[in-house]
Amino acid sequence: MSFRPLKWLRWLTPGLKIKRWIFLGALSLLLIVTSLILSLEAIPITRAFIKGLSYFIHDISSKIPIQIIALILFLIGFIALIYSIRGLVKQIVKPMQIGSRRDVVELLWLERQLKKRPQVVVIGGGTGQSTVLRGLKYYPINLTAIVTPFDDGGSSGFIRKELGFLPPGDIRNCLAALSLQEDLLGAVLQYRFKGIPGLEGHPVGNILLAAATEITGDFLKAINMVEKIISARGHVMPSTLFNTKLCAKLKDGSIVEGESNISKSIYPIENIFLDPTPPSAYPEAIRKINEADAIVIGPGSLFTSILPNLLMKDLLEAIRNSSAIKIYVCNIMTQPGETGGYKASDHVKAFLETLGFLPFDIVLLNNKKPEKLINYYEEKGSEIVINDLPELEKFKLKIVLEDLLYEENHIRHDHKKLAKIIFDNIFKGSKGSKLR
Repeated sequence: MSFRPLKWLRWLTPGLKIKRWIFLGALSLLLIVTSLILSLEAIPITRAFIKGLSYFIHDISSKIPIQIIALILFLIGFIALIYSIRGLVKQIVKPMQIGSRRDVVELLWLERQLKKRPQVVVIGGGTGQSTVLRGLKYYPINLTAIVTPFDDGGSSGFIRKELGFLPPGDIRNCLAALSLQEDLLGAVLQYRFKGIPGLEGHPVGNILLAAATEITGDFLKAINMVEKIISARGHVMPSTLFNTKLCAKLKDGSIVEGESNISKSIYPIENIFLDPTPPSAYPEAIRKINEADAIVIGPGSLFTSILPNLLMKDLLEAIRNSSAIKIYVCNIMTQPGETGGYKASDHVKAFLETLGFLPFDIVLLNNKKPEKLINYYEEKGSEIVINDLPELEKFKLKIVLEDLLYEENHIRHDHKKLAKIIFDNIFKGSKGSKLR
């Protein structure tokens, strides 16, 4: 978008909150100039000026010394001038903090547009959540990713144990997906060091988040710093700030501790819980849910990425009380050790059994059957999630059936198709959706 002719007029664009500070600054300068003129009572023109102001000023000046009036006007003008400069600078600097090279007026205009856009919260973790964010970041919405912080394996587990930070892995994945330069900056964040003692296996993004935490002294500030570095098209935050452990009770009665161990079990999962139970969710996450126009849950590992976020009672209540559109994106394939043999209705039933109610009213299902890689996945114990519609309809949910398949190197949701369905068919209520 170009505004070359009369470029300075862009500063007067409605909604930028610039004109109010300019007007206040001009008014304060007028008061200061007036006070200076009033203080020069020896000059004959001063009396004429006083009479020209108004009868109000003239009446007051007959009772109060002109010097006192001048001093009062000067102080009011000076304070107003400082306040207007402060407001103007704050309004201009704020959008520049996102690290963009756009000019200031365009940044102000963009910020104004962003405030008017729908608020979308994506809850989950792992590659599934990243897929949703990767597609939605190109749409005119404000994105917030609420991420599960219970990973205890690999690089994240090491950083969590040795440095005492929340595990950065899923947060890193979301940040990479939200970068508008994902091919460049996202690839750097996801790159894992090879053959370097002490660094081997660690992604650059994990190291960057750890370093930013050391610099800022706060993990949340570190996330915000990285968001600015990569010009992320949204915000990422953990569901809770408490360093706790994810556990699962299996059908045989045994207890498995640690997210990385849960999916290794040969027995089905009966339920999951946190030990110790976090006293609360992250307040900002709850605020984002309260402000949301749409909440997207999934796709991803049902018991280790999605449901753990909903074990915090205050966060779950915020979702229950929200008037937002609530969407669940069901997985395309089952996951060995977690959802082996699960049909679509079993995924939905897991929410009901774990939480006591369904935190969504719309279910998105893939209706395109994988062909290229299906044999490879079946050898690994993963099967297609069957859309058992008669059972699903018992939950009285809106069921959306669409081709969401991406099948190149992996079987997963296509981020472009998925984003289009979420935005066009759900947000805009497009007639093209197959809504049952």
